[in-house]
Amino acid sequence: MPVFPSQHLKRLVDLARKGRVAPLYLFVGDPEEAYAKASKIVSVLVEKGALYESFDLQEASFEDLMALLSEAALFGPLKVVLVKHGERLAGKKDIVSRILKSLAPGSRSLCLLAETYPEEDELYRYALEKGVVVPLNLQKGQARFLSDLPHLLSEAGKKMDREVAEYFLSLLGEDYARFRNELEKLILYTGDREIITRDDVEAVVSPDEEAALFLLGDVLMEKGPEVAWGILRRLLEGGEVPARVLKALTTFFKRLWLLHYLLSSKPELLRINRFDAFKSAYENLLKEVWPERPPAVLTKLHPYAVFRLKRHLRKFSSETFPKLFYYLWELDLALKKDFRDPYRAFYEFFIRVFELQRRGMFQKSPQVLESFG
Repeated sequence: MPVFPSQHLKRLVDLARKGRVAPLYLFVGDPEEAYAKASKIVSVLVEKGALYESFDLQEASFEDLMALLSEAALFGPLKVVLVKHGERLAGKKDIVSRILKSLAPGSRSLCLLAETYPEEDELYRYALEKGVVVPLNLQKGQARFLSDLPHLLSEAGKKMDREVAEYFLSLLGEDYARFRNELEKLILYTGDREIITRDDVEAVVSPDEEAALFLLGDVLMEKGPEVAWGILRRLLEGGEVPARVLKALTTFFKRLWLLHYLLSSKPELLRINRFDAFKSAYENLLKEVWPERPPAVLTKLHPYAVFRLKRHLRKFSSETFPKLFYYLWELDLALKKDFRDPYRAFYEFFIRVFELQRRGMFQKSPQVLESFG
């Protein structure tokens, strides 16, 4: 059992349930995600009668770990030890050698959680040959969570359509623990009901501060000024500074402007509905258009966020952006020079953007028009 991607964790759990237990499980990646996934295997083993111990190499010594591993009796029940901060073992040849000698199939099993671990290390090679390596998802944020969401929903007997899933994930930041906590809240809130709706998400999930800032422009274009003002009000009442809100809106429209310019050279990307296909095509196009240094405002944005943003481009033409940036400049003056009430100043900006759309200022450019049919 060498390498098991995290998406195939269910198979590992099923094997453990059937008594096929590896002497070493090496989980490499985000600590919170590693703990959540290793715990599934540990729970199955404990249900089958295994003894369980948890150990943190940040809080105790290597010798303490060795003492813990040596406590298991040869003919007693299986002992499973979950070890956090396993990356501290990298390069420690003597202690790694002693740990590996202590592992015995059917007697001791080690679940090692490491944020990173060198592949040339003896422990990693042992896990490849005789144990299991579980490399966790290297993607970040929404794209990473989207790959985990289907089986987590399935385990809970729940369903969520893709649009609702994307909206749910757009409210979250990069924290895996927050993703799991918010999902648990949704599952509990919906009770016996199988389908999780957008209304459920809006009732239960509070946007991450950074996600809410990003979401503001998105909601303004998608839902209009009233809904956007509701998010703004929560941000300001929560202590957010108006200057940061303005910066987030400016960044949002700057990204759309650059994305409009970028995709106008390859409008067929607008028709791609699968993220994995869009991601590779988008990254190649970035290198083609800006071979030396792509704009940081785009490269700092995860491709999944770009994938979601592109749906707004049907509302834009190149003539729209100068008007939008002029409105942003006037909003900046209203806040910093005229000291206008931020609630009123932002709301008036939202209305002006909405009026642009209502008056037909958001028109498809000829190149983009063809892509939408």
